[in-house]
Amino acid sequence: MSTLREKISLMLTGLAYLLFHLRVGDEVGSTVMGTLYQLMLTVPYALGFTYIIAVIFRRAYGGVWLPWDRLFRIFFTIGILFAFFFALYEYAGQGELPL
Repeated sequence: MSTLREKISLMLTGLAYLLFHLRVGDEVGSTVMGTLYQLMLTVPYALGFTYIIAVIFRRAYGGVWLPWDRLFRIFFTIGILFAFFFALYEYAGQGELPL
């Protein structure tokens, strides 16, 4: 991570990750609990898919792991996708995830 632009884009991706996982409730406590529940629900999937993608890149590029900031960007992006689809499921009225 060498340039300011890369640092800012990593921070914005992390912020978007948290924003997509935000579950607003009536009180602050319910908002925090809903958001933490959503994070804990999607983190295993995001970690698993990030690892698979990292291994694919490692094989493709001769055994070199991606830098940590790239891995975080991949993790955040996959987490955003999972959070988006879980939110669609919740807000479409198909069913609420238990808290």
